[in-house]
Amino acid sequence: MPISLKLPSLDDNPILLAETRSHKIAEFIQKLPFGDPISAAADLIDELQILNSQKIAFSNRLNALELYRPTAIQIYQDLLPHFSTAGMPLSKNEQAFADVAVQLWQEMAYGYKFSLVDLQNKILNINNSKVTAQVVQRAIHAIKEIALVYHLGYRSAPASLWSELHQLYFCAVQQSVEKLAVADALGNNNDSSVNLIYTQVLLMALADPQHLANADILKTDSYLSNICMHAELRPLGLIENPAGVFLVSLDSNKAPTPFAKNKELPDSKTDILLLTLGMARHIHQHIKMMREGILPNDGSLPVNAFESHFEDLLLRLIKNFGKSPKRLFSRTKKSDGVELGVGLQAAHQILHDGKYAANKAAVAINAGKPSRWQVLNVSAGGCSLRKFSSSQTSAFIGDVVAIKNSKTATWEIAVLRWANVNTLSQLDVGLELISPNATTAIAKHDVNTVEGEALLLPELSGLKQAASLLTARGFCKTDDILAFTTESNVNKIMVTKLVERTSRFERFEYNLVPVN
Repeated sequence: MPISLKLPSLDDNPILLAETRSHKIAEFIQKLPFGDPISAAADLIDELQILNSQKIAFSNRLNALELYRPTAIQIYQDLLPHFSTAGMPLSKNEQAFADVAVQLWQEMAYGYKFSLVDLQNKILNINNSKVTAQVVQRAIHAIKEIALVYHLGYRSAPASLWSELHQLYFCAVQQSVEKLAVADALGNNNDSSVNLIYTQVLLMALADPQHLANADILKTDSYLSNICMHAELRPLGLIENPAGVFLVSLDSNKAPTPFAKNKELPDSKTDILLLTLGMARHIHQHIKMMREGILPNDGSLPVNAFESHFEDLLLRLIKNFGKSPKRLFSRTKKSDGVELGVGLQAAHQILHDGKYAANKAAVAINAGKPSRWQVLNVSAGGCSLRKFSSSQTSAFIGDVVAIKNSKTATWEIAVLRWANVNTLSQLDVGLELISPNATTAIAKHDVNTVEGEALLLPELSGLKQAASLLTARGFCKTDDILAFTTESNVNKIMVTKLVERTSRFERFEYNLVPVN
């Protein structure tokens, strides 16, 4: 399979010569305006563009890139908070930070790809295995970070990204360097390899980031860096159980796909398998330890794993990596319009025109104003929608949503499950309906004065769904006693069972407490 990497053209007569002297690069780095990450990134990008526009000796180019890389990582980490916690779609300012992050890693990737080309063109390419492994690992890492920025913005990575990723890995395999250890401060125990970093990119795509809250995308990225060694890349072979088996086509521009869903005959020359069942067992062990109140001492889980309910994320990941692919449900195309109230506060206000809103002073003027969305298609349990450009609504994965179409007078309750920003920057979302109606309430803790908006969802006997209480995440927990006020009465309840927790709300079953 021929290698064809995307690279900028070289200038035979550059006006500015690229700086490759170590002490001069150190002086440049020291003068960067780190307090302003966009300016610091722009300055570094300018320097990298000069480096990537000229013919430079291989050793000089690689040395310069290795000196710039820690600074690129530092600036990138300073850029991340400006867009990684934002709602969808990103604002112009937030998108500017994301675009600069992509451009920074794009230039780093160009540099390492140039280094690889230089290595490939060497007449005497002897004893360069470790250097080849290092260059390919660095290039794949840069592409990994570009993909992560796309995931955080709920955008699909360009097809060219997957094509180059697969080509780089194939190149390493051809030279038998994919398993060689590469020193990397970002790796587990400061070590990485082409295999590990490539596997991590594949696993992140399979984690279905379009269904994850942006905070969970970052957590998943970090977690996978610690456990990706338990997944296995291997040639085609006999498959007894398709669960946790994915096909990777190295001559394609696509992410890995479940082997069971592949309709074409695999090619042993360019297709390989990614096996994730071993990693799923490792995730299961982490879930078991957490349920026993034990935090693994290998650093694979964050120190606040219990407080942040990390188990929820692990349960989601084990479904992606350890089970057979889900069957797809048929959808019917539609072109209707619907009204949405996105978020608990908005849904609460819309359902009762703000009569019972807690902390009214903090309520935004337009928080309870419905926004208009286009219906793309519907299924038995939900629908997919597209946000009109005129709408100013911001949304998050896991938001509770009040939804009403033109044919009904009742607001239904749904959960925003996935999102995708297409190539035209249009935001598409998927909603799952969880209740045909809801009653608004103000919930108040029995032992303090803390109160907040809540929705009471009715019992659905046909679906064996008990009546439930929906509140902001972290507002209450099981065994709490709450007083809640509705339009018609005041009741006391005991929170009994967690039904669902998203990044935005928690839903509990409850029992009424007799009032003396």
